[in-house]
Amino acid sequence: MNLKLAAFISYVFNPLLILVLLPFVLVYEATGDTQVSIFWTAYTFIFLLLIAAFVLFGVRRKFFTNIDVSNRQQRPLLFYFLLFIALLYLGGLYLLHAPRILFIVTVSMIFGIGIVSGINTKIKASLHVATVAALILGLTIGYGGYYLLLLLLVPLVGWSRVKLKRHTVSETVVGGIVGSILLLAIYTVFEAFLK
Repeated sequence: MNLKLAAFISYVFNPLLILVLLPFVLVYEATGDTQVSIFWTAYTFIFLLLIAAFVLFGVRRKFFTNIDVSNRQQRPLLFYFLLFIALLYLGGLYLLHAPRILFIVTVSMIFGIGIVSGINTKIKASLHVATVAALILGLTIGYGGYYLLLLLLVPLVGWSRVKLKRHTVSETVVGGIVGSILLLAIYTVFEAFLK
């Protein structure tokens, strides 16, 4: 039962699945416009599908061990592809005059990819935990309220990754710390420049 629960939690909080909902929440909080939020969610979904297709192709061709890209030596290829897709996405945001919040989040993710890629040379930080920690902390700082309760999900996602033997406890802790510090640093920088 615990293993099935861990697999469910790990699946639901997969970074790609979380990122499907993020544009809707961010754009809706910024604009209050449901149609605009749906448009940017659909736009983002296309790029997330490209990432998912690349990972599935990698698993099928055996240059990725599994869909989590659990082998640390295989992750640089994933990071390069993520960076390429993020830059394409950013270019589209510019051409389509996207809401500013999407630029901020995308630039943050590009920095995050670089930092996690560097950390990956020493330890396989949990991308699940890093993503959940950064996104929930960002929503909590930006919008407060009930988002604060979602912070409880961070250790739950960490537990699921350890239970599934995808990460050690230290790798999940590193993921949570990296995600949180990255979010706080980027938030501080953008706050200083946007005022």
